Amino acid sequence: MCGLAGLMRLDGRVTVEDVGAVLRMLDAQDHRGPDDWGLLLPDAAARSRELGPLLGRLDPAHVMTYPVERSSATTVLGVRRLAILDRSPRGRMPMGSANRRGWLAYNGETYNYRELRAELGPAESFSSGSDTEVLLRAFDTWGEAALARLRGMFGLAYFQAGPTPTLLLARDRFGIKPLYWHEDRRRVLFASEVTAIVRGGLVPDEASGEALARFLEWGSVPSPLTTVKDVRALPPGHILKISSRGARVERYWDLDGAVEAARRAAPRTAADAVVATRERLEESVRLHLVSDVPLGVFLSGGIDSSALAALAAEGRPQPLTTLSVAFEERALSEAAYARRMAARVGADHHEVLLRAPDVFADLGAFFAAMDQPTVDGLNTWCIARAAREAGLTVVLSGLGGDEVFWGYDHLRRTAALGLARAVMAALPAAVRRGVTRLGPMAGALLARPGLDRLAALEAPTPPGVYHLVRGLFPRATVRDLLGASEGDLEAAAPALTGDARAGAGDLREALTRLEFSHYLGDQLLRDTDVMGMAHSIEARVPYLDHRLVETVLGLPAALKLDRARPKPLLLDALGDRLPREIWDRPKMGFTFPMAAWMRERAPELERLCLEDKRLQRPAVEAVWSAFAAGRSHWSRPWALLVLARFGPDRRERLAA
Repeated sequence: MCGLAGLMRLDGRVTVEDVGAVLRMLDAQDHRGPDDWGLLLPDAAARSRELGPLLGRLDPAHVMTYPVERSSATTVLGVRRLAILDRSPRGRMPMGSANRRGWLAYNGETYNYRELRAELGPAESFSSGSDTEVLLRAFDTWGEAALARLRGMFGLAYFQAGPTPTLLLARDRFGIKPLYWHEDRRRVLFASEVTAIVRGGLVPDEASGEALARFLEWGSVPSPLTTVKDVRALPPGHILKISSRGARVERYWDLDGAVEAARRAAPRTAADAVVATRERLEESVRLHLVSDVPLGVFLSGGIDSSALAALAAEGRPQPLTTLSVAFEERALSEAAYARRMAARVGADHHEVLLRAPDVFADLGAFFAAMDQPTVDGLNTWCIARAAREAGLTVVLSGLGGDEVFWGYDHLRRTAALGLARAVMAALPAAVRRGVTRLGPMAGALLARPGLDRLAALEAPTPPGVYHLVRGLFPRATVRDLLGASEGDLEAAAPALTGDARAGAGDLREALTRLEFSHYLGDQLLRDTDVMGMAHSIEARVPYLDHRLVETVLGLPAALKLDRARPKPLLLDALGDRLPREIWDRPKMGFTFPMAAWMRERAPELERLCLEDKRLQRPAVEAVWSAFAAGRSHWSRPWALLVLARFGPDRRERLAA
């Protein structure tokens, strides 16, 4: 796990301004890589008088160079390293090939690196035990075709020097690791965090009103948008090819195509499907356990994390380390289940008691760590801090289990959602619009956050149904909060990633695609990365091994649905590894008792929200009033607090 920063200069030689910007971007990501750092420059730049004073302040052991031939493009690459495999200087990045023409800067892990290493050459031809060296040779040997062979998570930059230098940026299939970029007439910049790009000083910190509106609509910023107007997220499963001619984005992997291929090769019987799923699960967990630093498991006490703990504990010479959180509000705490599961697998279990005063006292540090606004992430920030205090560097998370094994209620109960969709489609437009004015009836008629989200079904499409499930504020409320016109919001509204194909197939498959592209990719994975790395913790997600995902999603729906049991395919694959008490109970999820905590502090929190001059006071007061009356979910006023704090705390971080 690392922090990347770099640029390709399209119009000529590298300047002091360029190198200084990359160094500042690295400094902004020191939490992502506290163990080591490296910088790659053109050899001519490293020898120039202009750069002499700046480079003279750096340790020369960390500065690498490449030969420049006749070219109009030059590159600077930088890495902050969190050392996981081969922690020696042999694993330092950017890492170069023997001829100094191929260079890799890499954030993530390649779990099948041993298999690839055996394909790429004899053991004695490698000088380190890192996956970085294997990945570098894979790109040197296979070019961008190497991406199809990787099992892992990554945001990477592969640079090829020569007469026509090229820079390839790539992001893993599901967006587990981040990568952001900016292009202007002279250069393309990139980094692992939006804040780092702004900290570099070459990109104006101009807020995106479009991103602000979409955050209020969804609770996170949909990619490729970011909160900075001219900075974009590289989509999952895509590459960015950069040369002197500019940059272009291309897709290298597609979930629909991969699942369709898996469906054609799917096992023919239910028994064979269970065996195939078990083998994929066991293989994925085994690969995710490779580490040269202390490793543990986030254990909530639910099905997904308990399954990981059971699989990870098998065959270990030492007890597995597990972590969980507990609350004084026992009705919302799964700590007892986590303790029982930890005892069952013989784990060294760490339990962290979280109290509201302590959590709210730390909100400043939490908001300062936030790279983009989100209504989620606080839980991960707290448990990642506990992991670091327990001496861990790597943790396994059960993230992705609900998406892969259809654990969410709306993926199991699409018939009811389809009925709501049909009813709304049959109503006259005026009646559909009137739904948003039902007021106090909303909370009683439809849970989180209220009946007003049915307005999303004015357009009876899967994205409309998805907004009913995942949306935060309806469009009308977003308009009131921002004081914007409906036309402004419509003009600014991008389609969710995957919307273009979301109408294809049945409703459950369409919602699954949207879950992967939006809620998982734009919120859960982004927050897990940012909040884990805030404490220099690498979070791994075994349920998102692409071969496991393709196998399970390619199986018939009947194997993944059971009225009597949640996630029946996962339970069948695990056999007796999970006791009944873990799965035969209502789903709780890894969340905090935020509603109670916020009500205790409502006047103070509302005052902070009212200080945000971007938001309209009457609309803010209406949101808090609805929450106080029990007609609105806590995530709505929390989103306003996030906006109020995100700006000031981010500015403090940028100025640090």
